Amino acid sequence: MRDASRQQARAEQRALILAVAWMLVVQLACVALWDAGWLARQAALVHWLVVGVLPPAFALWGMRHSDAETAR
Repeated sequence: MRDASRQQARAEQRALILAVAWMLVVQLACVALWDAGWLARQAALVHWLVVGVLPPAFALWGMRHSDAETAR
């Protein structure tokens, strides 16, 4: 049982690291596109929120939500 919880904790840590890395990469890309004049400030912010923040947030939320259901 402890081994399974350790594996779950490692999987959650990896998912969190990937989510943060993804958000930072997309944020830097949006800033670069804004600086280059390809996107307006508001468009860069919306793109970062939709592409950079929502997918990792939903993935992490789904991971935590499915853990609660399997614990029942």
